[in-house]
Amino acid sequence: MKTKNRIVVALATLILLATFVLLYAAETVAIVLKSTGSVSLMRGEKASSVKMDKGLRLQDGDKIVTGDKSFTAVRFVDDASTIRIRANSTCRIKAKKEKNEILKNVYLEVGALYAKVTQQRGKFEVSTPTSVASVKGTEWISEQKFEGMTLYHCLTGVIEVSNEVGTALARVGETVEVLSSGSAPVTRKTGEGEGIWSDGLGLEDNYEFEFENQSGEKKLLKFKVGEEK
Repeated sequence: MKTKNRIVVALATLILLATFVLLYAAETVAIVLKSTGSVSLMRGEKASSVKMDKGLRLQDGDKIVTGDKSFTAVRFVDDASTIRIRANSTCRIKAKKEKNEILKNVYLEVGALYAKVTQQRGKFEVSTPTSVASVKGTEWISEQKFEGMTLYHCLTGVIEVSNEVGTALARVGETVEVLSSGSAPVTRKTGEGEGIWSDGLGLEDNYEFEFENQSGEKKLLKFKVGEEK
């Protein structure tokens, strides 16, 4: 019996070690600022998931899934760009490092996310099954409905939304609506009750994050987040 218990413990230890290596071996492109409720991370082709806690390092290809009454906030390590993901959402982080910047694309499969792009160092896009939104120094909310329609609400700056059918711009107080991948994006005035974000995360923390650049040098990233949307 003792031998069996030791084998079980040894296997559990190996699994934990493998999970740790999997989570931290590859290049880090973003870090989790905060999470509440049921938020999980899926990495690679495996179906297993890891709970997303504060400080978890994210890599290219990571898939984030939020449950009921659950939210999370993520910051990219090359600049001050952040995203907040609402409950019942699924998205994937796509990021490619080039020199000192990261080319970012957040694929929103379903649900909603708030994005704020500041001190931008690389392309930042949010893509959905219907279209792609690209920006420079702005804030906006993306909503991908279960029924297939996508909405982009511009809060500051300008959003450019495009697909194979057409392109549309949205400025403050405007929304781009895309009915499907085969429909051209259309700009309209943001309706009453639209473009409002509330997640209750209350990000007011100091963060220190050590990472390695492409030259193998260790860098310490320090920043403070003190805003609430």
